[in-house]
Amino acid sequence: MKFPQTEAEIAALALVMVQGLAQAGDDFPAPPVSLTELQARLDRYNAALGAAVAGDNASRERHAVKDAALEELVEGMKTDLRYAEDMARGQPEKLSKLGWGRRRPNASLEPPGEVRDIQIVSEGDTWAILRWHPPADGGVPAYYRIQRKKDGTGWEEAGTSTDTEQLMSNQPRGVELDYRVIAVNKAGIGQPSATVTLVL
Repeated sequence: MKFPQTEAEIAALALVMVQGLAQAGDDFPAPPVSLTELQARLDRYNAALGAAVAGDNASRERHAVKDAALEELVEGMKTDLRYAEDMARGQPEKLSKLGWGRRRPNASLEPPGEVRDIQIVSEGDTWAILRWHPPADGGVPAYYRIQRKKDGTGWEEAGTSTDTEQLMSNQPRGVELDYRVIAVNKAGIGQPSATVTLVL
């Protein structure tokens, strides 16, 4: 297989690798970049990505931090994939547990469907908690993109989440805010969810 090129594909593969290493410890007992460290690198990348898209100030610096976190994550992923290929020599089906090599016969390569039932479950002076349900159809999401629109302006990226709940902090007060969520996986992106609106 060829290592993915886009950030969305890399993040999706990283998530599958973390899950696979957690479930296949007998097959891959001592990866050079440990499961804990690879998860930490993925978390740092996701946090840096969220910071890069969350605000306008210091945009270059935030993107530089995000790019450095992505580079660190990719290095760890490639190191562990080389290790896994050596460990699974002659048994390429084992690599599918990490999202690599031969695919599971029933693995879906479809983009995810539309996120369902988005709602605001709590809010404060400058924050709100969004919750939603995964798509009922299409492929399994690797992560979710949260988008925001202020007072009729265009949609902007406001965060990412690997969970189905997200705290939106430092939100502007006194303006109408619309939110929607989009599911993403290696095959593509789903349709945007319905919109929820609030004024803090």
